[in-house]
Amino acid sequence: MKAAVWYGHKDVRVEERTMPAPKAGQVRVRVAWAGICGTDKHEYLGPLWIPVEKPHRLTGETAPLVQGHEYAGIIDAVGEGVTDWKPGDRVTASGSLVCGECEFCKTGRKNICERLGFIGVGKDGGFAEYVVIPEHQLFLVPDNVSLKAASLTEPISCGVHATKKIGDLTGKSAAIVGPGMIGLSCLIAAKAAGADPVYVVGVGDGKRSFVETFGGIYVDGKAGDPVQAVIEQNGGQVDVTYEAVGLEATLDMAVNLLRCNGTLMIMGVFSNPPKINMNLIQEGEREIKTSQANVDEIQDVLDMIASGQLDPMPLVTGEAKLDRIVEDGFEAICEKGNEHVKVLVEINDELK
Repeated sequence: MKAAVWYGHKDVRVEERTMPAPKAGQVRVRVAWAGICGTDKHEYLGPLWIPVEKPHRLTGETAPLVQGHEYAGIIDAVGEGVTDWKPGDRVTASGSLVCGECEFCKTGRKNICERLGFIGVGKDGGFAEYVVIPEHQLFLVPDNVSLKAASLTEPISCGVHATKKIGDLTGKSAAIVGPGMIGLSCLIAAKAAGADPVYVVGVGDGKRSFVETFGGIYVDGKAGDPVQAVIEQNGGQVDVTYEAVGLEATLDMAVNLLRCNGTLMIMGVFSNPPKINMNLIQEGEREIKTSQANVDEIQDVLDMIASGQLDPMPLVTGEAKLDRIVEDGFEAICEKGNEHVKVLVEINDELK
């Protein structure tokens, strides 16, 4: 089979690999579409988390590895003991790899498994014609949802999970710092949860149309102080802020946008440990929450798409064939990142 294999810094090679066989409790999926995540981009420029010398703590694997954890396709083979799934089922999947044995796995919080890993980082992922995954990661794609749309559910589910953790947002104001895929997933989730208005802070006008498409109010950080702009439009600080970038400056912005007794949800992944004004947090009894990936919210997103509540396709800003995943995928995102939200890779063009 053909696969895009990560070997190192800016070294992803499309090559032939042996087709994997599903073991007990696993299925093999013929991949139709796969999305390039911000994590994939960082690994392309990195690495950050792909194990190079020290084996992964859960899988025991090291590079070279096939990237990709956002994908959808059709099951073509099942391993021993798999009874709930069959060849021909249209599926998407969680990207999380879990031990199934720790306290968090056993209490329904597998997204913070003590040995948590991710497919495409600690194990071969979806940038390949076929991928083998544990059956418990699967979600059935409804008949009226395309596999292309289903490949977008994993990143959107991250925003849904974070929003569930915040609680009731009906009638509350919110601000999201960062209009990338995760920030937009938070916008989609916050609006679905009843938040209004929802401001999204970015830099320049590259993402304005996406924010407005999903019902948000765009605030351009280049046009002046974005904190002051939101406060003026909202008539004060907001009830909820999401940090979706992972920089000290954007964290500081999210804190300063937040009213007393408000909730800060941290979604960004920080390459460098940030400083935070804890006095401002403490004095106003502001609450900090964090969110990691998703649990079962992919199902929520599939239901939203199937019901017509959500059309995720405006998030797609580019497509690449597997053979050109480097040129039309990774390099395109690196060169024109402010223009892209989600680039999808077409793996098997005959699958719909």
